[in-house]
Amino acid sequence: MTKSKEDPNDYILQRLSDVPTVDYTREQNSAAWKNLLSAQEYIERERCLGLSKIASSDVNRLAVFGLKSKDKPDTIVGSLELLIREAWYFHKKSDGSVTKKNVLSGCVGGVYTYPEYRGKGLATIMVDKLFELAKGSEYLGPDGFMFLYSEVGEFYTRNGFKSFAVPLLNFPLKPSNTAYENSANVSLIKYHEFDSLFEQYNRHFEKEMIAKVEADGVDRISVDPTSQYIDWFHLRVKFFSTKLFGHSDVHIDPRTDTYEEIVDKVSTIEPIYFGIQITCPTTNALKGFIVWQYEYGYDHENNVFQNYATVIKIFVNTPHFNQEETQLALIAAMKKYLEAKHELPQMSNFHKIVIWETEITEGVIASLKTKYGGVDGLENGSRSAIQCIDEDQDQRLKDGRILWENNNKLPWF
Repeated sequence: MTKSKEDPNDYILQRLSDVPTVDYTREQNSAAWKNLLSAQEYIERERCLGLSKIASSDVNRLAVFGLKSKDKPDTIVGSLELLIREAWYFHKKSDGSVTKKNVLSGCVGGVYTYPEYRGKGLATIMVDKLFELAKGSEYLGPDGFMFLYSEVGEFYTRNGFKSFAVPLLNFPLKPSNTAYENSANVSLIKYHEFDSLFEQYNRHFEKEMIAKVEADGVDRISVDPTSQYIDWFHLRVKFFSTKLFGHSDVHIDPRTDTYEEIVDKVSTIEPIYFGIQITCPTTNALKGFIVWQYEYGYDHENNVFQNYATVIKIFVNTPHFNQEETQLALIAAMKKYLEAKHELPQMSNFHKIVIWETEITEGVIASLKTKYGGVDGLENGSRSAIQCIDEDQDQRLKDGRILWENNNKLPWF
């Protein structure tokens, strides 16, 4: 346990399951994360996202917790959430073979102390207590790992997390008056149509991890990447679109609608496309794909939306196709699409593309700086930090004897 102004023993962290109480925690933390939504819209969005497969399956699931003082057990003083997802642990045995063990990861989000209870170190107490709970088989178990994306710098090192911050590269977009047309062997990917692409990426990534561990003997951990991650991001964008851009014909009710019904309702509203794939002109084999999310902001001074796009994943089908060449081609195709003329406001006024630098090679970084005026090494407002449940594994992680793979935008929560 870390030091705090309050005695941690005076508090309990409870799993919250009834809808009104969970909604109350979202109403509280909406002040920090609702962006352009109202508090009620933010609550609805979180309900919708809670229905997504990555948050509501038997294994992949979202848990919400409230911190309470023992002398006032009916009063929540802060809350946080844990998104539990399937993960992998790769280890090289003494005989030289590599094993892949299925484990669980937990991404911490929504850490929020309610205003009237701040200044007492309660956020530290909450995260410590969550880590202790996560050790149990109900959550992550002894072989799991927990990570987060800090918006408050190195704050969580006091809870035992180690930061592995990933800098950002941004480059500007220049809107054109030309409608978008696909180039040869380049095609757009629609919402909720990433399953087969991520199945191929998943297989490729597993083989890549095994090869790396065989070569250097260093263990690796990673989330088990699937299209459900992408679907969560994109439902988030679709919800924004329904609330910000006047889709009066689309009525979403997460209290009564199933996830499949919500997907069907939002599938025809813009944005429609969230990625691009490139195939080989001779074999039609997949060379690679890029997938992104749209992020909406508003310039109140000029009364106009000021939007940008963040790359979530770039996959290149190596060694069959060149890594840097294909990454650059995918980014160029994304740039062309976002700069093209789009009539609707949710597809207009994009002023930059944001890429986590772990997603691209050093050569690609250099090319983006030269070709597009990219700026690299930018501070990331979501600072990655991680901690293994097992103390020995955690020490090896901190010493560099276990590597955290897929430390990028994909598992962000």
